[in-house]
Amino acid sequence: MKSKYVKHYLRGFTDAEGCFSISLKKDDKARFGWVLDPLFQITQHKKGAKVLEIFKTELKCGRIIEKPGQPDLLLLLIDNRRQLMEHVIPFFEKNKLLLKNDDFEKFKEIITGMENKMHQRRGDFIELIKKCYEMNMEGKQRRYKLEDILKDVNKKAGSSETKSQTQSENAL
Repeated sequence: MKSKYVKHYLRGFTDAEGCFSISLKKDDKARFGWVLDPLFQITQHKKGAKVLEIFKTELKCGRIIEKPGQPDLLLLLIDNRRQLMEHVIPFFEKNKLLLKNDDFEKFKEIITGMENKMHQRRGDFIELIKKCYEMNMEGKQRRYKLEDILKDVNKKAGSSETKSQTQSENAL
């Protein structure tokens, strides 16, 4: 494939077979009881492994694995936030997607927010969570309801603020 067209090919391929997602994972040890877990992935039948190798070469990152439970499918996974910031986001800023650009833009905003430590402040964390629910068909495939997560975050934030205040009072 001529290098002149590779970026266009990868852009179109991503529109068809790619996914930008931010998983919300329950974690009782996390400040607000939840963590944001970003992922860019491309799915391809094992006969098309060369396409995933081209992605990996062009983006200079990622790993290719067999899809669990589906040995005929391969996944290119990029879930390292630094690699997403330095390789994936700049690639798709320069090579605008046609179908998935809205999801990409929200994905980029969330990861940039995480880089700016927004996930460490309750109000900002809530905004990042809400943005997650605007992605990928408005969050229709999400395991948890937005309201339940927000309730949980506020409850956890309230208990950690009370704990912090009690510790401060005990120090006096």
